[in-house]
Amino acid sequence: MTPEEQVSKLLRLKRYEMPPPGYFEDFLQEFQARQRAELIRRPLWEITWDRLVSLAPNFQVPRMVYATIVAMAVAASSLIVFRPSAPVPGGAIASNPPAPLNLTSPQSVTIGESAPVAMTSTGSPSVHYVLPTRPVSYASSRSF
Repeated sequence: MTPEEQVSKLLRLKRYEMPPPGYFEDFLQEFQARQRAELIRRPLWEITWDRLVSLAPNFQVPRMVYATIVAMAVAASSLIVFRPSAPVPGGAIASNPPAPLNLTSPQSVTIGESAPVAMTSTGSPSVHYVLPTRPVSYASSRSF
């Protein structure tokens, strides 16, 4: 049986079907009840978004706003990536570069104006290669 014959047979059967009495009178109330039930199942953010969109149905963001946002993002990222170097005091480049660091040198390393992290009473930095097994606590003699 071809699809056309199947459709024609189905239409002949459906011709004699009749809706129950009162179907057309109750249709509007049933349809509205189904709409309300569907509205209750939707998340709150979707309902809020639909109501906001319905307030201004013809509102569209101009194309130039998108172009401006992209240009600002490119400018900000280029400033971050290609950060200009800090100016040298006096306007001249230093002729004496700093000496390279040596791991065996007895000099302490300072960052800016700060002092080394740990100093002994003699003024030399204390060196700890192994972490202690218990945490150091100066508050009480009891440990964890």
